[in-house]
Amino acid sequence: MSPDHSCASEIAAIRDSLAALGDPWQCGETPVSRLAGDGRKRRLGVPAPSSEEIDARADLPARMAEAALAPPHTHEETEHAPTPHLPRSFDLRDVDGVNYVTPVKDQGDCGACSAFGVLATLETTAAYTRRAPRLALDLSEAHLFFGHAAAREAILPDGTWPDELLVDCRDLGVTFEDHYPYTEDGSGALAAGWRERLARASDVVDLSRDPVAIKEHLWTYGPVTACLVVHDDLFHYTGGVYRHTTERTSGGHCVALIGWDDDAGCWIAKNSWGPDWGENGFLRIAYGEAFIEDYPNPRPTTLGCTGVDLHAWLPPQRALGLFASAHDDSWAYLENLGWTRLSRDQTADLATLALARARGLGCAPFVRGQDLGAVHLIG
Repeated sequence: MSPDHSCASEIAAIRDSLAALGDPWQCGETPVSRLAGDGRKRRLGVPAPSSEEIDARADLPARMAEAALAPPHTHEETEHAPTPHLPRSFDLRDVDGVNYVTPVKDQGDCGACSAFGVLATLETTAAYTRRAPRLALDLSEAHLFFGHAAAREAILPDGTWPDELLVDCRDLGVTFEDHYPYTEDGSGALAAGWRERLARASDVVDLSRDPVAIKEHLWTYGPVTACLVVHDDLFHYTGGVYRHTTERTSGGHCVALIGWDDDAGCWIAKNSWGPDWGENGFLRIAYGEAFIEDYPNPRPTTLGCTGVDLHAWLPPQRALGLFASAHDDSWAYLENLGWTRLSRDQTADLATLALARARGLGCAPFVRGQDLGAVHLIG
């Protein structure tokens, strides 16, 4: 499909601007750029900042870019001070050859980006903190957006705030996608038994305006939910390190940061516009760009969580290892869940797991918090 006249003229103007900057990124027609103005805005979902809020932070982008690239010894000793092991680049899609990031989703014609950004963070945090890349958690954006946010009457005309949604994930929990499938019009329904398929965020932390803390959190716990001001050229992004070329903006948007690259001077973000936008659905965005480290609003907008507690039966899988200590701690290494401690009142399940391992049988685990609460033998 060839781009329409307005889209083609936008692309030509952006390419002229990029050429003057040395072509730091590439642009072209994307599924989002094909949409008319209102259609593009419906792919956003964070309330837009006022001009006063932007003006009050005019010097922030440059300060954030400088802070992100500063060597460790220039920072004061704080709880977020960088540690010597932080590499110059880190990507949760490739941690020693292992991918912890769940597949890119598409929010469609609905301003639910905050729900997608928050749950992208939870899904990968759950896998990364357990060192369980095959966990393949798929949480329900519909439950978070059309359920929790709507119940609080917190869906504003131009979106929702991710800090409120993270609190919902911590205090109320969110069910799995198969118990409340996402539809852009909110026509889905919450299935019975959803409380037995639940994930909760633990220890929500505010990382706003602190690139060092963002990196340390990414390295230690996993993704960071972040908001950015969307300049109109972003819709046409197809690759490279993004820096805006126009002052025209369309609103605010939420993504999940999954890594960084100091040599390229950028964050790596997972978006929710489908895999045909950007770099297979991902974005590299320059440090300090679009207020991504601290969105222009008094509330916290750059956040993470230190863990994800589950209350759920998970799909059958093999028991690959068992361990019991002299202190009555028992652990099982499950195919998709990794090393998981058995609840103290469930150590009898060691026999079931040993049988499953010896016979090559599958077992369905019930995870309670961070522990293995029960096991059912399959076959």
